[in-house]
Amino acid sequence: MSLLGSLVAIAAIDSLNPTATALQVYLLTTAKPIVRSIAFIAGIFLSYWTVGLLATFGFTSLITSMLGTLGGWIYVIEFVLGITLICVSYTLNLSSNSNQTAKKQPRSLHPIRTFLLGMSVTLLEVPTALPYLAAIERLARAKLSLLNLAVILGFYNLVFVIPLIWLLCIYITLQKKSAKLLRQVNQAIVKWSPKILQILLFVMGTLLVADCIAYSLGCPLL
Repeated sequence: MSLLGSLVAIAAIDSLNPTATALQVYLLTTAKPIVRSIAFIAGIFLSYWTVGLLATFGFTSLITSMLGTLGGWIYVIEFVLGITLICVSYTLNLSSNSNQTAKKQPRSLHPIRTFLLGMSVTLLEVPTALPYLAAIERLARAKLSLLNLAVILGFYNLVFVIPLIWLLCIYITLQKKSAKLLRQVNQAIVKWSPKILQILLFVMGTLLVADCIAYSLGCPLL
């Protein structure tokens, strides 16, 4: 699978974020929501893009300084990451509590506050963003230039926020009639995204482990 193709697949998995979706639905059901919703999406995009850029350089530098070259050691890290994803897929909590999301609703709906809300929600969930870690591992292995890395991470994060953009498009198209549909979409995401994520994490982890095994046999898959 090509680098870009694998990153799109990982970003699609990563975009299954019930918290961000619920907050976006909340913002879209308030008065004059378009600007504050765009600010919320921008906050998520910018913070996740920045974290990815810094983490990729840090990840590459760490491995390079410790091992001299990425070489085959990157596959050891890939193997550990794959096993971790498989374990997480089995232990993932499938229950969702919409009341916890409701408590995170912002006190102020000013666009600057919703921008900061998007950043804070993203940064708080970075430690659990295992798909993003898998993407960073792939980017570190590719040894891209700063410009190429910034562009590819930008594309990754565009895919990451597409569900939020879709919700905004639903509101722009239907306006006040969209409230019921937005709530139904949110309920479906809250109900099904943990189960879908569990399956996709298992598949991704299995692919990473299989790639390590294939590399040891002289024919890496990814």
